[in-house]
Amino acid sequence: MGTDFYITARSSKFPLDHAHSREEAAALLVRHRDRHPDAIVEPTDTYFERSLAEILASFPLNRITRRFYDAMIGVLPPQYIRGAAGFFLSEAATQSIHAQFIKHGGRTYGGYADLARGSRKIWTIADIAEFESRADARTPTLGWFPAD
Repeated sequence: MGTDFYITARSSKFPLDHAHSREEAAALLVRHRDRHPDAIVEPTDTYFERSLAEILASFPLNRITRRFYDAMIGVLPPQYIRGAAGFFLSEAATQSIHAQFIKHGGRTYGGYADLARGSRKIWTIADIAEFESRADARTPTLGWFPAD
């Protein structure tokens, strides 16, 4: 079984097209470059890895307002994982990426976490301590999810 391909562009939030062969992808790329000069062909696996990394990076661990934290604990049933700090939104941002919220040391924190078994990356109290060691007075406290 061969690799499938997406035709993507930074100027588009979603893939522009899908192809089952490299030849089909090349033909579609020519068609899409009229409207999207930055279009490229990438294997679907590469696309999914890149998009998950971009989503995780869009909401890294950060201080959040207590109001943001309180809104999230009440918006959907919280999901808890034994041994994990805080709670997760039960609805995924995408695939295995869930927002995680933690209350620690009188402050509240949030960030996207990857709950996939093979690549699990959840925030810990040690991550908060490391974040606080790097943070300074200019570090913003988020009142909502960062803009897309």
